[in-house]
Amino acid sequence: MVPGTNHRILIAYFSEPLPDNGVDAASSASRLIVNGDLCGSVEYMATVIGEATGGDRVRIQTATPYPEEYAALADQANEERLNGTHPALATNIENFDDYDVIFVGYPIWWYQMPMAMYSFFDAYDFTGKTIIPFSSHGGSGWSGTVDDIAEMEPQATMVNGYSIPRNSVAESADGIRSWLREIGIIE
Repeated sequence: MVPGTNHRILIAYFSEPLPDNGVDAASSASRLIVNGDLCGSVEYMATVIGEATGGDRVRIQTATPYPEEYAALADQANEERLNGTHPALATNIENFDDYDVIFVGYPIWWYQMPMAMYSFFDAYDFTGKTIIPFSSHGGSGWSGTVDDIAEMEPQATMVNGYSIPRNSVAESADGIRSWLREIGIIE
């Protein structure tokens, strides 16, 4: 359950939707077609959370954009993972201290969070904040990422997150709202 009331909610998410360049939406945990429009699966989840909670949304973006072609993006993500690279971020949340509940969303890439998420946790002080993770994946579930976040942010309160297979994201709005009620962030 989310402690306290009258929250200032931030929904920070990393999402890299790939263009329709011959890659089927099902082949990427980061790509989703909703009502005929391309969006990131995590972006869609963030939108549902934002609509339900009234929280502010911000997309975590890297200073150097990822390639738009799937294989090149996957190769770069894997190289960052292998080298422990925390890429520079273009995103700057000037009023981060104003928020007490931070939803943190990401796809699972190579069985972990995208390395940009590690950059995000490096950049901000989560002391005293409540962190609520959410993710999409290709079958690996959390892949230990919740433990990674808890280890990086020991002075924050962790609340049970929501992780779903990428193929279920387009139909996930009711499930997301049910989870938000279960954790006590909405009625």
